[in-house]
Amino acid sequence: MSDNRKLCSAEQMMEILNRRASTFNVVTHGRILGPMTEEIVRQALDLVQERHPRLNSRIVGDDDNLRFETGAKKIPLRVVEQQHSEQWQEILTEELNTKIESYEVLLRAVLVKEQNENSASHLIITIHHAITDGLSSIQLYSEILTYCQKIAGGEPHSPAPSYEVLPPVDELFPPSKKGFRGIINSLLFLLKFKLKLLWYRPETLSFEKTVPIEERRCGIVCRQLDAEFTKQLINRYREEETTVQGALSAAMLFAAARKIRAGQKTRVNCYSSIDLRKRLKPLVSKDKLGVLVSTLGSFHTLGTNTSFWELARDVRQQLEVGLKGSDIFSQVLMMRETLA
Repeated sequence: MSDNRKLCSAEQMMEILNRRASTFNVVTHGRILGPMTEEIVRQALDLVQERHPRLNSRIVGDDDNLRFETGAKKIPLRVVEQQHSEQWQEILTEELNTKIESYEVLLRAVLVKEQNENSASHLIITIHHAITDGLSSIQLYSEILTYCQKIAGGEPHSPAPSYEVLPPVDELFPPSKKGFRGIINSLLFLLKFKLKLLWYRPETLSFEKTVPIEERRCGIVCRQLDAEFTKQLINRYREEETTVQGALSAAMLFAAARKIRAGQKTRVNCYSSIDLRKRLKPLVSKDKLGVLVSTLGSFHTLGTNTSFWELARDVRQQLEVGLKGSDIFSQVLMMRETLA
């Protein structure tokens, strides 16, 4: 299969957002203990670029004719000598709000080195959302660190065989989501989605100020949970018959509801990411780079007596029902339309 092709609808949306908003790419950060030099990271980036064909692609064309084209330049690596302890967070925010020059390359990296020679380093990679999702980004980051470890330890590190390029994700969907049937099913999904919004009328956080999309920025707040506390949380989720996703969604929904209308009944909704890899035909391994996710929405009414665990269970139950259907595929096919 040729690496050059037209972008599918989900990929098109990601590139349009990259061009317009500059804040919709995937940024992964890690703090690494041990030796981490520019030379080590440079070699590791070269190895992953050789292994993953889409890292050798760029995106060309106007909004109505976007295409992957082989011919990306070498993955750019910027090295920063950290001047103060919070500088890596400033760089992370900068990366979140800087578009990728997709006509040149679809990934860039920043190595932030702390001043002491034997102290930690921060490696930040930014990947175009048209070629990766969260799971793919974490997997690629792990692969980069594995190469760095081998290079630093003097181990042989010849690249593994290159992966075959993935087709557009919609070509891996069930037959009911392809061709004319797929169009009809997707239109029905869109109609059902709009009717749900009209029926539930979920409320949203208000804007302090409306600014042009080009002036909007993303922020980030960094928090860390220790391993033992995380285990305790997971065990509690199981006891309450919910999941990590259900509990995190409930926490976010309660926080949003208090901002919208504290102490009163509030209608809210949230969207959860769904990994499609095991639902495609053929199955796609987690090692392969791609946008292989969809979303499922859940709708909730928070009253003054709604408990946290009740809401967390409701999120889980609605997601379980959604996963039994096929709307997760229609959501991908109609991504540009639902965004509009």
